[in-house]
Amino acid sequence: MTQTEIGNNFAIGLMFTATALLCGNTYAEEGTATAVDSKAPPPAYIEAASKPLETPRRQLRPSEAVENYRARIEELEAEQGAYGAGIDEQLLGLATALQKAGAHEEAIGEFRRAMLINRVNEGLYSLNQVPMIERMISSQIALQQWEEANDNQQYLFWLHARNYGEKDPRMLPVINNLSRWHLQSYVEEKGATLFEHLISATNLYTLAVDIITQNFGANDLRLVEALRGLKATNYYLATYKGEPQEAIVVNTSFGGGNGMDPQRSKLDHYRMNSFSSGKNAIARIVDVYQKNPQSPPAASAKAKVELGDWYMMFNKWHSAKKTYGEAYQALWDNGATNREIEDIFGRPAALPALPILEEDREALAQSYVTVSYDVTAFGKARNIRILDARPENSVSIRSRVRNVLKRAKFRPRFADGEPVDTTGIVQRFVFD
Repeated sequence: MTQTEIGNNFAIGLMFTATALLCGNTYAEEGTATAVDSKAPPPAYIEAASKPLETPRRQLRPSEAVENYRARIEELEAEQGAYGAGIDEQLLGLATALQKAGAHEEAIGEFRRAMLINRVNEGLYSLNQVPMIERMISSQIALQQWEEANDNQQYLFWLHARNYGEKDPRMLPVINNLSRWHLQSYVEEKGATLFEHLISATNLYTLAVDIITQNFGANDLRLVEALRGLKATNYYLATYKGEPQEAIVVNTSFGGGNGMDPQRSKLDHYRMNSFSSGKNAIARIVDVYQKNPQSPPAASAKAKVELGDWYMMFNKWHSAKKTYGEAYQALWDNGATNREIEDIFGRPAALPALPILEEDREALAQSYVTVSYDVTAFGKARNIRILDARPENSVSIRSRVRNVLKRAKFRPRFADGEPVDTTGIVQRFVFD
């Protein structure tokens, strides 16, 4: 009998949340071109570069540090003029102090001012703008200005690409940050068109795979993170259900076209290839671990478990069973401990996670449901019984937990290398 306590983040995942999925890397379909255009500046650059220099309207003066920065800035402006060298550094300090005090609107104005002065003195593509942009993004996130923050994330990529070149290895940290931004924005539904975040993340992880392969070789361990990123984006592409609020599409072709939205057409292409792209990404992870002598012990076998999970999630049970069996044997052959094997195959594991009750979290506060169920050797929940719940009359919560378990897929428990039934699992779903 297995008993588990799971908190309010259960809905976001046991295994394949944005973070958990990124424990491995990805592979995009062959022939897919990256959508990042380094030749044209992003909207954030055009907006910031076209705004005249002006002093933001002051809010409440929150600290002595703010006053000191303002005094120093006034001195420098009197000595050197509004664009004097060094004023940008003082403005960065002022904006950071305002940010720490919670005056985010004013801080954003001062960050912009610092950026403009920096461009005047050091050139349009100065990387000394980077800390100003990064901290501006933090204030925009605090104000829930998702579109503005997204534009500045794109601007950071563009700025580094102008300095290094898009396929320079020094771009890898920038690509990693931007791809994670897009993936997290999709998971947390931040922004106007969520599927564009998925497409952008897929293209960026593909670019990272190309850069690492070309510069460090086809078996470099740095590939694993990028390949697992591709696995994540392809999982979300495969399970994409549409935007929370679909935009109204106005047909302006007046009969002069088929009315097909090119972005939607692109999304359909990515979704159609999502299973094979994710599978190829995981298979390449297995290959990298097998061929790299610096791989962690039994890493390739554990990656093969991921491949079995991928088959199981897409209802390909026979392929999953075969792959799990190979992984089980490989774990023994590669010196995995009994504890490691038990952790992977000793109990059923939900795939990718039970997507329980993602909305109505306030209404679910201090609620829980305790349920008993069996998991078959085929990874299906059976004999589901609600044992206890709070509040006791929570009929809708009971019903939804039951329905989610009925639809869930599991990696079954294994014994002696074969999938077996597991009975009497008791699990409590807690909503804090």
